[in-house]
Amino acid sequence: MCKPKRQKHMKKILLASLLLIAGISGYAQTYQPVTSKDKTYLGTVKGLSYTYKSGIITLKNNGKYDLGTVSIIASSKVDSTLFGIALFEEGLERGKIVKAPLYFSAGLGKNSREIPLKEIDQKNLVLSFDKATRAQR
Repeated sequence: MCKPKRQKHMKKILLASLLLIAGISGYAQTYQPVTSKDKTYLGTVKGLSYTYKSGIITLKNNGKYDLGTVSIIASSKVDSTLFGIALFEEGLERGKIVKAPLYFSAGLGKNSREIPLKEIDQKNLVLSFDKATRAQR
């Protein structure tokens, strides 16, 4: 008689685990894929990856090229005036990892203002590459 209770209990634990995972995945940012058709640009960003956590972008260069400048931008699914940017202007050698803060602003024109991280709805961010250049040799 213990086995049916144990199986029922295991099913509940499994269901609760799946619901927890589904709930957590709903809080993740969206990473847009590169949509450019330019072969040089595609070759430059191939092997680049980045992650976002708590206002910091971590950029990893596993590509074929040393990089000159990279910028990653953020927008919001819920606030059309929100804009974020992380600039990597010091270059990035192959195989290296660097971090940079993502700076946010909101508003248009003269009404634009910097937004502190605590005011950002981070789960609704949409992140994408803005620019990537190869380093000069």
